Amino acid sequence: MPFLLVNYRNMAPSATPAPKKLLYEVSIIRPIVIGLLVLLHAFTNFYNSGFNISSSAVGCYRWFSYIISGFRIETIALIAGYVFAFQSLDLGKRYSFGPFLVKKFKRLIIPMLFFGMLYYFLILFDRDTFTFSDFFMQLFTGCGHLWFLPMLFWCFIAIWIIDHYKLSSWITLLLLAAFTFIHPSSLPFGFARLPYFLFFVYGGYFLWIHHDQLQKRCTGVPVIISLWVVYLLLVVVRYQFLSGVFNGSGTLQRIMEYLVRNGLALLISCVGIMALYLTVCRFTTRPSFVPRPVVIRASDYCYGIYVYHQFVMLPLFFNTPIIYSCNSWIMPWVAFLLTYIISLILTILTLKTKFGRSLIG
Repeated sequence: MPFLLVNYRNMAPSATPAPKKLLYEVSIIRPIVIGLLVLLHAFTNFYNSGFNISSSAVGCYRWFSYIISGFRIETIALIAGYVFAFQSLDLGKRYSFGPFLVKKFKRLIIPMLFFGMLYYFLILFDRDTFTFSDFFMQLFTGCGHLWFLPMLFWCFIAIWIIDHYKLSSWITLLLLAAFTFIHPSSLPFGFARLPYFLFFVYGGYFLWIHHDQLQKRCTGVPVIISLWVVYLLLVVVRYQFLSGVFNGSGTLQRIMEYLVRNGLALLISCVGIMALYLTVCRFTTRPSFVPRPVVIRASDYCYGIYVYHQFVMLPLFFNTPIIYSCNSWIMPWVAFLLTYIISLILTILTLKTKFGRSLIG
């Protein structure tokens, strides 16, 4: 996604820099996870549509959702830290705090406010229940799916501090992993999800530091297949078997359940991310590998598709008859395709304007 910083590789910070080269793994992973994000929202809106749908279709697509939701948004956060580390550590692009704050404010908060106002008045607004306090809270926390932007803003501030003061270490990674167990759900302005996603942003930073060794040792087919198998098994354990393990109501029982559920969710996300990352790297690390231009272009459009997709999908499900004319087995796929195509067109049109490029370019 463009807001995750520019993605160049092998560009040394010298008087005569080497030619720019894209981080191919990032250019491929971005469109994959954004596509999974849109597909997941098609599935979840499918459940909430109120349409008379087949129970077997619901069960099937619910499992699709379980599999997709294990790592798709976490991967986007990880890519942010991954690219940040590359720019800072390899390219030497280090900003003082003030300019960095302004840069990220323009990149994340301004689009959040602009599209948040559109989202609020087009989708959330109800004249009978409207209050200015609710409007401002929704707007500055991130309306709907836009919650990711203020959260990522604070993650970037935290990762700047870690990078600037050279706090990166295994201990930092473990401490941030422990913080993922904290869920301050009542905090506004993107702080509620910060403890969880900061781990993944820093995980991307940490991954970049060790990516050479990892890509050399872990991109073999047996390792990749093993990771995908383990990932699927963990998903099955979480959603099929874990619910029957904890039946007590005591304090110790609740604490154990909380730790196991959150620990398993974190493990699932980490395994899923590494399975996807190493699968992509198996191809991108080949000496002659160059992705097709359409892949690079798709990566450039990811930010816009992310921003627009709920503006398109929610009306499709709740304000038009198009989706309901479909069989329940194909309904979410039709919603996905329509949403993705329309969001892509809106992104392309937006990027043709100077103002649009300043928002999602």
